[in-house]
Amino acid sequence: MLIATIAYPAERAEPPNFDRGRQLLEQIEDPTLFNYDDPQIVLEELLMGLDDEADLVGEDGAVLIEYARRAGLAIIDNLEKALDSPETTSLTAAYYRIYISGGLSTGGSPTDATSAIWHAYKLPQSVLVAMGFALDHKLPLSRANGSGDHTPLTDTDVVDAIALGLGTSPHWSGANTLTWIADTIGKVRSHPGDCDPREYQDEFTEKHAVDPLNDTFLAMHVDADPHLSAGHDDVLVTEEALL
Repeated sequence: MLIATIAYPAERAEPPNFDRGRQLLEQIEDPTLFNYDDPQIVLEELLMGLDDEADLVGEDGAVLIEYARRAGLAIIDNLEKALDSPETTSLTAAYYRIYISGGLSTGGSPTDATSAIWHAYKLPQSVLVAMGFALDHKLPLSRANGSGDHTPLTDTDVVDAIALGLGTSPHWSGANTLTWIADTIGKVRSHPGDCDPREYQDEFTEKHAVDPLNDTFLAMHVDADPHLSAGHDDVLVTEEALL
């Protein structure tokens, strides 16, 4: 399964400001701000009626600004259509509306909307921000995102971010995913790889007055469940209790 996603603050009543993005695009002078990894292929895909003999790339290897802007405008037009298309759905998580489209990785092809969302990340970051989208779709989203640099992440934000990141990923690479989880946890706890595990346990125990390896740590937070007294083995631990 191939999936494309882009995030927009859910509390905003107005839609993404595509016109603002178009206006800013016309002011950009530096073509290296565009993420055209293979300019020749990308521009030929986005721009119709190109002269086969046209020089799309300068001597320095950068896309000529005229074509970079034209392709950027095409990306914004396609994105606006894609987010209003039945090929795209959305869900709300961590106070963001996540637009999602996709297709089969074998035996089929992604939707046009999928390609439009993927191409959005070829735009300069300032253009994405001007339209209202989350700056970096690869970072975990949380309720503190967009609230200013002085808004600290909470433990629940991090748990939500990890759940969202795993739930919207088409596949997980073991090593990369574990690194990402550790880096995310490191935003509210000491980074798991920064010290010896035993030292980490001692530090956690001293700071929070509990030993996470002690059986009573979880037992203190098990919800009172009448089924438990009836011999059932079901145990429910709430997210808030663990945090």
